[in-house]
Amino acid sequence: MKQWFVVHTQPCKESVAQKHLFEQGFEVYMPRFKKTRRHARKVEEILAPLFPRYLFVGIDLEVDQWRSVQGTRGVSYLLVQNNQPATVPIEIIQGLKDQENAEGLVSIDDLIFFTKGDKVRVLDGAFKDYVAVFEKMDDKQRVQLLLSCLGREVNVSLPLHAVEAA
Repeated sequence: MKQWFVVHTQPCKESVAQKHLFEQGFEVYMPRFKKTRRHARKVEEILAPLFPRYLFVGIDLEVDQWRSVQGTRGVSYLLVQNNQPATVPIEIIQGLKDQENAEGLVSIDDLIFFTKGDKVRVLDGAFKDYVAVFEKMDDKQRVQLLLSCLGREVNVSLPLHAVEAA
């Protein structure tokens, strides 16, 4: 029975790993989203992996030679636990696929847990235990917050895992 596993890729080699795994007969899933890139005074939209450096690969451990994944071009390693590949519940993969639009892209807005104006608590760093106001999420998976500090409103950018609902 086919199960889903996580592959850690080399930096910026998700597409290379996806291509070579597919050529070996594996089912590969790389959720992507549209990202705005600003470089050299140009602004363009590109397709970027939702999980940089990670892919999902469908493997039947009874039939497929899963160890060949480790030597595939673009792959750093297959996540392993107790000498067996670590599985990902099918519900997670199906949930991501269900959120894809007609272009096969995941809308980053559907994955945001907060709306503008929500109160959030900072969990880590210098502002730990402060309550802030959620402004937006940028395309680098960081939350933009408005924090009251020393009588002033300060804009703060933190990773998503560093905040929770207040």
